[in-house]
Amino acid sequence: MLCRVETDLPAGQPLGLMLRMRLLALLLWTLLAGSMCAGAAPEPSRPLVMVHVMPWFEAPPTHPTWGWHWTMGKTQPASGSLATHDRPLIGAYDSSDPRVLAYQVALMKTAGVDGAIIDWNGTGGFADYAMIHANTARLIAALKTAGLRFAICVEDNPGHRFQAELRLPRAAATTRLRESFQWLDQHWLTDPAYLRIDGRPLLFLFGPQYLEAKEWSEIRPTLATNPLTLGLPHLSQRPGLDGAFAWIPVSGGQPSAPPTWTAALADVYATARPGRPVVAVAFPGFHDYYAEAGVGPSYGRIDDRAGLTFAESLEQAWRSGAPVVQVATWNDYGEGTVIEPTEGQGHRHLTTLMRRLKPQADPAELTRLTADYLKAIRR
Repeated sequence: MLCRVETDLPAGQPLGLMLRMRLLALLLWTLLAGSMCAGAAPEPSRPLVMVHVMPWFEAPPTHPTWGWHWTMGKTQPASGSLATHDRPLIGAYDSSDPRVLAYQVALMKTAGVDGAIIDWNGTGGFADYAMIHANTARLIAALKTAGLRFAICVEDNPGHRFQAELRLPRAAATTRLRESFQWLDQHWLTDPAYLRIDGRPLLFLFGPQYLEAKEWSEIRPTLATNPLTLGLPHLSQRPGLDGAFAWIPVSGGQPSAPPTWTAALADVYATARPGRPVVAVAFPGFHDYYAEAGVGPSYGRIDDRAGLTFAESLEQAWRSGAPVVQVATWNDYGEGTVIEPTEGQGHRHLTTLMRRLKPQADPAELTRLTADYLKAIRR
């Protein structure tokens, strides 16, 4: 039995294009029929594997202009220049495009991952936050249709922007963050498809970078779902945080060799104890574009080593005993941590993931999905 497919089509599009978009979505879901609606849980002997997704890309023709995450205010995508050291194999895309969402989720499902952790800035109120919020909702719908799980990684750093650029006093900026956490608690943390450990929704907090311990301690009790809240390792001992999630260990703008980053991750994994979990991380490397774009210094560099970095960090995460492994990331092109198909890597990283999660599967299914997508959009 096939899953029901619904796509939101922009008004005013020619019928031919609308039909092609629907057919593409149907094709991608049909390729995954048999397991899409089942939502089968992973075998109990392995951790859940979730990919960290950035839903913030804007590109024509879906959007009238190129968004900051493709340009960083520096490059000219219309002339072929993107703010990244590698490029999507399907070309620069818009995160709200239903064709792109169908393709990305089909790749995730085919590779065997259990779902996505989505980077989120709140419900809106500044810059591109409303767009990211809307795209997050679209991605969640696509994941649920595929029988996959989701979780949210909240960025609290917008509090600084509310103060600096909107000139809000700190109390008002903090109130905005509180309102976003409460919206999340009421709408997404209650969803049956939300990622849970021992019945509690897993809430990732990228920081806290803005919220002080007293502020977060006041917000935390207002969340009725009682989420298991995880912060970055060096901040995870703050009051109101229940554990940590490992992240790509770069700092100081310096290169990091395998012995350095594996030792740093081992230290993080060693902090796990009953009632205080650690989510492990796997990543393909790190090569940000910030210095080239002039928006800030580079955080550092971890070489991809022709795919070895991803394979080795995945192996270390797998053996850590963590209940969840987060792949960082699906598509952060600005930081060069991408595992979705790119011009430079092809399907290498997804193939590595598939061989770990679905050893009997044929990696050619991944390349066929990409070929079918490209064929459909070029008609």
